[in-house]
Amino acid sequence: MNCQECHDFIDPYIDNELDIAAAIPFQQHLRDCSLCQQLLESRQALRALLNKLQLRFEVPDSLSRKIQSALPAATASARQRSGGSSVIPWFTIPLALAAALAVVFGLQFLNQRGMFAPSGGNALVEEVISCHVRSLLALHLLDVPSTDQHTVKPWFNGKLRYSPPVQDFTAQGFRLIGGRLDYINGRKVATLVYQRNKHIINLFIAPSDSGRTEAVQSFANNGYNVLHWDRDGFEFWAASDINKEELTAFADLEMKQA
Repeated sequence: MNCQECHDFIDPYIDNELDIAAAIPFQQHLRDCSLCQQLLESRQALRALLNKLQLRFEVPDSLSRKIQSALPAATASARQRSGGSSVIPWFTIPLALAAALAVVFGLQFLNQRGMFAPSGGNALVEEVISCHVRSLLALHLLDVPSTDQHTVKPWFNGKLRYSPPVQDFTAQGFRLIGGRLDYINGRKVATLVYQRNKHIINLFIAPSDSGRTEAVQSFANNGYNVLHWDRDGFEFWAASDINKEELTAFADLEMKQA
């Protein structure tokens, strides 16, 4: 997949409209292309910003009436000046470009609060679940298959700007089987893979700016359980089809490593 094809897939990917056959080469291209990664991150950030409640407001009736009354006159005047065709005033183009650039750079600043940005709500939970399911369906579960945490942890060196904490809980019934790189919310993250009997747990890890230890939050969707928590400068998302009690037991083990 080249960059142009990747650009065409960015919006469907954000909307979770790509099938597995298209999603796999798309994600593979993102791993090797920083420019496409930046474009995806900008689109993700723009979508998150536009969904913020602070940007929404009710238009007063008085303003609506003024806009409606002004539209026919403005449209007729523009058509008269352009010989009947609709035109965009030239001076609005630089303003629009400046506004777009301001939004993009502003979004990059706002997005520094954390890679996963838990305020994204259900959409982020669905993305975590989608990544979990794709790892099982696309046969891309492991980049580094190993039950040795001292093999898995060094594998991430040079592939990420941080070193994720890696623990093995085989003695407690959660066996580390390896790790891989993945993308959550348009960002490259570390993923540790654990096995509980015949079930898989994906643990996504990324830096958190809060630096605080925060209690586990629980989500459920389409038969999958998802947990989120923060500790020691990292935030964690665990996803699996095991029951909530077992996944909570796994999260408790990880939290005790603080």
